[in-house]
Amino acid sequence: MTTGSSEPHADDVYAGAKVYTPFVLNQYDLLVMRLITPGVWRCPRRELVDLYSRNLGARHLDLGPGTGLFLDICPFPVAQPRVALVDLNENSLRVAAARIRRYQPLTFQRDVLQPLELGPERFDSAGLNFLLHCIPGPIERKAVVFDHIAEYLTPEGRVFGSTVLAHGVRHRWPAGPLLRAYQRWGVFQNGADSLDALCTALTRRFSEVRVRRFGSVALFEASGPLRGRTDTPPSG
Repeated sequence: MTTGSSEPHADDVYAGAKVYTPFVLNQYDLLVMRLITPGVWRCPRRELVDLYSRNLGARHLDLGPGTGLFLDICPFPVAQPRVALVDLNENSLRVAAARIRRYQPLTFQRDVLQPLELGPERFDSAGLNFLLHCIPGPIERKAVVFDHIAEYLTPEGRVFGSTVLAHGVRHRWPAGPLLRAYQRWGVFQNGADSLDALCTALTRRFSEVRVRRFGSVALFEASGPLRGRTDTPPSG
């Protein structure tokens, strides 16, 4: 795993995305959302549904959409929202886009650690569900994704999401062993991620921040982007 000031290697960046093969995505909703998330990480699925339901905007950007589950089942504030999907994995983009084809989503195959290059569109909301723990590096470095998102938010735009953390949360059995196994396999790259670091990264970038913990999972909501005021410590 990449730590400190070194830049993530391309293989590390892709490691957290390549696991999402068509077979895995076909089982994802049942295994991850119905079984592992509530049973191992101890985060009720209802909390994720509510997170999306209260934050989705009429123009929504979703990074790491997985199967598109929450975009499919949660209500948008308008009948025909404008939706854009961003992921490094073509399989995830294809599956999620097909699931919400009624919204005619835009798709962008991107590395979120790099500028997103989404064009002139601006969004009212941006979701990052279970994405941060797949990105290499400590929170201080991977939080650059929030800077990239802020470029495409409206002044009233909000960011929300969830992530499994390694520190500052309670890992009841069997969460600890599974977390370490995912880290060894490269599925999770969150060995240095802490609850405090997540809160700090968000408060440096947004005027209003709310972070809650359920088991091993942190749920976050932030609004009022502080453009150009990340106060990121220099690297090197």
